[in-house]
Order: sequence, then structure tokens, then C-alpha cells
Amino acid sequence: MPRSGILGQLLEEGIRYERAGVVSRAQECFEDVSQRADDDPAAAAEAWWRLANLHRLHSAWDEALETARCGAELARQHGLPDTEADALNIEGAVWMMRGEFDQARTFFTRMLHLAQDPAIRGKALQNLGGLAAEDRKFDDAERLFGDSRDEYRRAGDARGEACSLLNIGRLKVEQGFPLVARGILESAVAGAKVSGDLEMHAAALLNLGIALHELGDIDGAEDRITTAYGQFTIASIPLQRVRCLMQLATLAEMRKEPAAARVCLTHAREVATQSGLPREIRLIEQQLDGLASIL
Repeated sequence: MPRSGILGQLLEEGIRYERAGVVSRAQECFEDVSQRADDDPAAAAEAWWRLANLHRLHSAWDEALETARCGAELARQHGLPDTEADALNIEGAVWMMRGEFDQARTFFTRMLHLAQDPAIRGKALQNLGGLAAEDRKFDDAERLFGDSRDEYRRAGDARGEACSLLNIGRLKVEQGFPLVARGILESAVAGAKVSGDLEMHAAALLNLGIALHELGDIDGAEDRITTAYGQFTIASIPLQRVRCLMQLATLAEMRKEPAAARVCLTHAREVATQSGLPREIRLIEQQLDGLASIL
């Protein structure tokens, strides 16, 4: 639903910039709106959590938590449960990205109980599904992702439904069904492209590349993952850049190009270290150890 008023329009402008990967302009819009709570508390509270999401994507963890909490508090003061739930979602996502899964689950569960809008409930279910997948509780994850997609359909949110497809496809790869995953992820790529969301489109391409790798299509995998890496670089999203580099290193190993794999992993470690991604650093070190054993 379009937002009304001058601040609502400025908020919409920031969202458009964010989805197009124009981060600096998006941040300017959100910061402007967030400082004008007296004029429009609902717009300001939303701007706070959207600003927090930008900080989260760029691994600025402390700033993300601080701004998410500002949004939650402002929403709580003005009786805006859905906006408060969105702010809790960002805080939970920060803990999830840092590998603090129990902490993250607490926030997503609170969010689910609080949210009234089906699209926001869809976000909570989606993230709870992601945590279940991390625990390798695949049946629970698939159920939660399916419930998430149903909520997005109820809301008429095509972008959210595409995001659910992305997660379902990624789950199918982890379950060992790359052929099934490919079809689902191709739909997610198409849906994300239509939505105009650069970050989600890149995430769908990355996961489609992983599925193609599992199917033995190395050229197709490299093409998708390289494109995703470029989009994540434009949008300045370090976690996803690291994931792309790790996948490109795996493809280089399969091509019997260990030197190229090491370059990818060394760069991935630099990005992960600069961005405070301890879980990814551990995974990179494991991959480098495995690479050393074949040199």
C-alpha cells in the first residue's frame, strides 16, 4: 500500500533506492525520515528499522542493533505492532548472521506472536525456517517455508513469495535434491527480477549457481555466481560476497585450479575479517586447510 504524506513519499523513495542497490541515497532518505518522529511517528519508526537493515547487510552490527531498537521502541510507544515486529526481525537477523541462533530464534518467535500483517508473519516464519535448516531439521524448515509462502500469498506480496521460493530452493539443495532445487530457484530468480530487488535477485542467482554446481554444470554455476558477486559488490553486502567467493573457490578446485581457489579464499577471508563474520572465517579456514592438503 502506498504511504501517504511527504515523509511517506520520502520513505518510498528510500525503499526504491535500497532495492536498486543505491545504498547511500537510501540511507539519506531513511535517516531524514527517522529524525522527524514528531511529524509522522509511523514513518519514522519504519525508517529506523529500514536503516537498521542497511547496517545489518553491511555488517555494521552495533549500528544495526541500536537503530533496530530505536524503531522498536518508537513503534511500541505509538501502538504500531507490525512495525515493532519488523524491527524485531532486523535484530533477530543480526544475531542469526553472527551465528547466535538461540538469540535469533527468541526475536523471530516474539515477532511472530506480535505481527498482525500476513506479510510480516511471512518474514518471521521464513527466518524460523532458516534456523531450522541450520539445525538440519529439514522437515520443520520445509513446513515453515511453506507456511511463509502461504502468508505472503494471503498478503498479495509477490516479492515475499519469491523470497520464500529462494529459501525452499536452497533447502532442496541442502537436502540433496539439486534438480528439484533448480526449477524452484529459476522461479525465484524470475520473481526477484520482476520485483526489482537487486539483493534478492543476486541471492537467487547465487543459490541457483550452487544447484547447477551440484548437477555438474560448472560453467552455468560460475556464470550465475559471478553475476551474483558483482551485484553484491555494487550493493556492498560483505556476507554474500564472502559466500560467492567460497563457491567460486569450490568451482576452481573442481577445475583443478588450486591457485585460483586460494586467491578466492584469501580475498573471502579478508572481507570476512573486516566485516566481523566469525562463522564464515571458520568455514574459510576449513576450506583453505582442505585446499592445502591437495597442493
